[in-house]
Amino acid sequence: MQQINLFVREVIAAGAHRIVLSGPVSSSSKYRKVTLSLYERGYLCESLTKTQAFHSTVPQNEAEAFITGTFEEYTQFNAWNEDTEFSARLTKNGRLLTGKRACASVPQRETGHNRGKNYILEENRIVPPLVDMGVITPSGTVVKSMYDKFKQINRFLEMIDDAIEGKYAERLEIIDFGCGKSYLTFIVYYYFTEIKKIPVKMTGIDLKKDVIDFCNNLSRKYGYGGLSFETGDISRFDCEGKRADMVISLHACDTATDHAISNAVRLNSSYILAVPCCQHEIAGQISFDSIPVLGGYGIIKERVSALLTDAVRGNLLTACGYKTQLMEFVDLCHTPKNILIRAQKANISRDSRQNALRAVKDACGAFGIDPALYRLLREYGILV
Repeated sequence: MQQINLFVREVIAAGAHRIVLSGPVSSSSKYRKVTLSLYERGYLCESLTKTQAFHSTVPQNEAEAFITGTFEEYTQFNAWNEDTEFSARLTKNGRLLTGKRACASVPQRETGHNRGKNYILEENRIVPPLVDMGVITPSGTVVKSMYDKFKQINRFLEMIDDAIEGKYAERLEIIDFGCGKSYLTFIVYYYFTEIKKIPVKMTGIDLKKDVIDFCNNLSRKYGYGGLSFETGDISRFDCEGKRADMVISLHACDTATDHAISNAVRLNSSYILAVPCCQHEIAGQISFDSIPVLGGYGIIKERVSALLTDAVRGNLLTACGYKTQLMEFVDLCHTPKNILIRAQKANISRDSRQNALRAVKDACGAFGIDPALYRLLREYGILV
């Protein structure tokens, strides 16, 4: 035991950034391999069974005891710093054979195991909503099977971060239309208050009272005093006397997205971020008489209808005075519903606004459609 302890102490003192324990002493051992990767506060630990990976963190001041105790369950130890490989092997009679050699090729050093990407929510940051989502462990490690979700969340925050570009230092008012149980609402609040240090009053609105009660309980649990949730129908939302600096709408079904966007325009919101979900309205209206090649296959009709819906939404926002972008939110390999509409109030020229509206009218005529967002903006007297 003392010999193992001294060897582990030497390896840690040499700045080993990767340590691998393998060759379980017993076939009944819980893990077949344990890998430790150095980061700024200690080691990230990955423990592998035949079918699963489990993650945890080991603080720097506990690393020696943890590694020494764990090594007793394995026969092989390998570790690397920038230029040296350390090795140790336990023989059947309990002897420890150690060695080290210069090594030209060593495992790449992890930097917070961020895989080369600087995220807004950096890895190993303990964010309570992400823990409850199962995206990270209570110690802050990203769960391996949830890494894509972790990237998607950061992608959404990047789109907000890029849009505001330090324009706000005072309190922001944000409305999330059709919030559901989405933890992303909580993460947006966390981003503004904990990372950007911007005070926020944020309100989530949804039809279901049980969902609203659930979200309000979570907000109290996290201590998010500026975040509250209300029961309400976004199609009947009363904008009178209300304001919003930013409106978000994530996966509101079909025309619910249109109601969210029209509400944002009526509120004169500076920023609008909407990720549409199912889009059935245009598919039920569209005629391909002028382009029959697109109308012969159901899947093509569905996808063309969805793309046309979002293209119309983007042009209508331009016509309302917003600089509008349609952006890829997540990779297509994860979901075909990967478009995010980002709009920012801007000084759009009259010609640009008229051209955008004309393009919508031409599309309506060509495909025989009357999109919900256009109807709503006409009803409210915003467009003609």
